[in-house]
This record gives sequence, C-alpha cells and structure tokens, in this order.
Amino acid sequence: MPPAVLDVAGRYEEHTKKEISFIETELKDWFLQRRFSMERNLALKKSLDDNNFTGLSMANASTPDAQKVMWSDLVQGKPEIEDSLSSNAKLMKAEMYTKMFKDSTDLDHVCRIPGSGYLRCLQENFKEKSQARQMKCLPTFETFDACRKGIMQQQAQALENSLIKQDIADRRAKALFERRSILLDTKSN
Repeated sequence: MPPAVLDVAGRYEEHTKKEISFIETELKDWFLQRRFSMERNLALKKSLDDNNFTGLSMANASTPDAQKVMWSDLVQGKPEIEDSLSSNAKLMKAEMYTKMFKDSTDLDHVCRIPGSGYLRCLQENFKEKSQARQMKCLPTFETFDACRKGIMQQQAQALENSLIKQDIADRRAKALFERRSILLDTKSN
C-alpha cells in the first residue's frame, strides 16, 4: 500500500482510540454519578427511617398508626377534633397536632405560620362544637391548605425535573455505549 493510505489508516486508528478513550471516560463518570446518587439516597432514606421520619408520602412502615393518621391529617387531610371526645381528650389532640406540626417544621418553613395559626384556632376553640369551630377556623385552614398544596406541587415538579434529567443522562450514556461498540467493531475489523 502507498504511504498515504497507511497514513490515513493510522490517523483514523489513532482518532478511534482517542474517541473510545473519551467515551469510556464519559461512561465511567455517568456510572459513578448514578452509583453515588443511589448510595446517597439510600443512606438518607435509612437515616430518616431510623429516626422515624415519614415524609409527605408516609412511606415509613415503622411509624405507629396513630401518628400516621395524625400526620396524614397535617399533610393531606384536615386536622379536626371530634365532638365525641371529652374536653381533656379534645385539648390533648389539639396539642398533639400542634406539637407534631411544630416539631416537623423549622422556623423558615413557608407553611409554619399558616399551619400554626390554624392549629392555634383549633386549640383555642376545642370546647366549641365541630360546626362552630369549623366556621371560626375555616379562613386559617384555607390559607394553610393552599400552602400545603403549593409545597406538594413544588415537590412533584422537582421530582419530574429530576427524572427528566436522569432520563437524558441515561439516554446519552446508552448512545455513548452504542457508539463505543461500533468503534470497537470497526477497530477489530
């Protein structure tokens, strides 16, 4: 073969080696990033489970049922005091809601003020009948409910964005792997 053909073949082979090396580096980075994210998320979940945190989804099986019900009321439902309870039980339930809420939100939490306002209204009006209490506390509950829904929507959007980013990275890794396979096939031929 003439030297020019060998020179072109040599340059192509050198380019192929560099491209394979680049692709392998990118694939290693992708794999390590995914692995690190997985291990970090599992460690966070274990830590939260160990400390009896349940999160908005209430996915912690070790949380007592009574706390799950109260947490569900705070996160999704409507914290309410039943008329069938005694006065002491009504006050105790209102205090339990308030303590659980304050323990689970920090001072900077956007729903801390509206939630505390509603729970304070429940606590101050625990002796009232349910209907009268609802009328007095309805405005504060609506504000609290709007705040909760806003947070849930933000989290759903953040989850969707994370899944989109992960899907893009996975598709890119798949394309790189396929390109690597093609380059290795051409190199071996």
